[in-house]
Amino acid sequence: MSLDQRTIVIAQISAAVACNALAALRLAVTEALTLDIGPDEIQEILALAKDIQQQPISHVSHLVDQLLRESKKTTHKHSTNCDCGKHHA
Repeated sequence: MSLDQRTIVIAQISAAVACNALAALRLAVTEALTLDIGPDEIQEILALAKDIQQQPISHVSHLVDQLLRESKKTTHKHSTNCDCGKHHA
């Protein structure tokens, strides 16, 4: 697959935003400007990348919460009064 330079620089901006890589972002934005990608379009790319970057945070939090709940379940001591359905007194 061959990508044109414009697509590559847009991907570089997005990746730099996702990784919080400021040096890479500076380089990619500078290159975008030399390719005549205007400031408004660069702002639009940044906004989209930042929106996407925010989504995994909630997914990560949800996954960690789920894993922590599961670890509580695995440390559960079964008894005849635990009401879990697995009575191993």
